[in-house]
Amino acid sequence: MSHTSKRFLERRLRKKVGQAIHDYRMIEPGDKVLVAISGGKDSIVMMKILVALKEAAPLEFELIPVHVKTGYDVGFERVSAWIQENLGYKVLVCDGYISQIMEAVSDPEKSPCALCSRLRRGKIYGLAEEMGAMSIALGHHLDDIIETFLLRSFYTGQLGAMAPARRSDDHKNRIIRPLAYCTTELITAYYTYLEIEPVEIRCPIRPDSKRGLIRDFIKTMEQDIPFIKHSMFAALGNVDMKSLCIKERTGADRN
Repeated sequence: MSHTSKRFLERRLRKKVGQAIHDYRMIEPGDKVLVAISGGKDSIVMMKILVALKEAAPLEFELIPVHVKTGYDVGFERVSAWIQENLGYKVLVCDGYISQIMEAVSDPEKSPCALCSRLRRGKIYGLAEEMGAMSIALGHHLDDIIETFLLRSFYTGQLGAMAPARRSDDHKNRIIRPLAYCTTELITAYYTYLEIEPVEIRCPIRPDSKRGLIRDFIKTMEQDIPFIKHSMFAALGNVDMKSLCIKERTGADRN
């Protein structure tokens, strides 16, 4: 593939990320944005595109790349060096002691992924508050959002997903997902040009197989409905409340 293809993919990513930032008002003039860098391809691409948009955008905002060490990630030093050399940003690395916590409290009969994610987010939330960051940018993309929607529907009986922009439960932090309009295929295609190996995850705890099942389900459905991902994402913002099975509250419930 040529450099023309690389430029084409980057333009598509910049357009989609820029549109998501605009549609959900993710970044305002003067914002300080903490960018969570896991070391995987999604967070690396997110950082690359945010830096490109910052250089071209008419509004001023600050980016602070942060990596929370889990104890399971190997090779982040390589990613950190690449970001500093190619993007001009030094990544703040913090130890979350997550592997030690997981070994002590995780249930071997349950998926550890949700707990690990909560522990990482908790550390990031604290760092954002310390630094006075207005927003926290996470590398979740369109596929992550619709997979979460199906997971919650199938396994918890609840309608919900990952909002492109929302306040944390304690209202202290604003979470943004600049890759919300980007598919994993687009991100992966662009990532091949960056010539940086992502971190290796060596988690000894049983992985979550449910998300893999959901991904396989979506791939099967795509054979008949090629646009299913975009249609599902659109549905999450186009809710017909009148058709949902919401029970009327009784007088006792209202009091």
